Amino acid sequence: MTGLTASKKIFLLTAILVCTSIAAFCQDTTNVKYRYQHELGIDIANILTFLKKNQQSYMINYKWHYRHNKAARVGINLELSNEKSEGLYPDVRLGHQWGHVIDDWLLYGGADASVAYSKSNTTGISVWRFGVSPVVGLQYYFGRHISLATEISLNSYYYKPNDPKSFDPDANNPYYRVKIGSVGMLMISYHFGKVKK
Repeated sequence: MTGLTASKKIFLLTAILVCTSIAAFCQDTTNVKYRYQHELGIDIANILTFLKKNQQSYMINYKWHYRHNKAARVGINLELSNEKSEGLYPDVRLGHQWGHVIDDWLLYGGADASVAYSKSNTTGISVWRFGVSPVVGLQYYFGRHISLATEISLNSYYYKPNDPKSFDPDANNPYYRVKIGSVGMLMISYHFGKVKK
C-alpha cells in the first residue's frame, strides 16, 4: 500500500511539473515573440505579382519596439536610374504605431509622415511631396522571429512641382491629393534584438 501511495505521489508530482512546464512554454511562445526591440521588413508584393510597382510600397522598413505593443517606424524607398524615361525617386517615411496582440496576430494602427522627391531625366521636372498617412494593419507571427503583415493607409499629400522649362504660370503651383494607399502591400519581417519586458 505504501508503494502504491509513493507511485501516486510520483505520478502526481510528474503531472504537476509537466503542466507547469507546458504553461510556461506557452507563455514564452505567445508573449515574448512580440517583444523583440527590432524588426526589419521587406515588401514582397512586387516580387510575387510581377506587376507594375506600387509607389506606396516601401522596399525597406524598420520598426523599433520600445514597448511590446508600441513602435517607431521608418520606411525607405530609393529608385535611381540613368535611363531617359527614369530618374531619381527617394522616398522616406517616419511614423508611430500601437496595437493589440491576440494569440499570433497583431492588429495595429498608427500614422506616418513622409517626404518624397522625384526628378525625371527626360523632362527635368522635379516634384517635392509631403504627406501624412494614418494606417491600419494586421500582422501574423509564424514564430518568434518571422512575421507577415499587410496594411492600408489614407494618404494626404501636398505636392510642390518645379518645371523650369514651362511657360505656363500654373505649372509650378502646389497642389494636394488624398488617396487610399498601401493596398496590396505584403511585408515579411525578421524580429531580433533585446527582449522588452
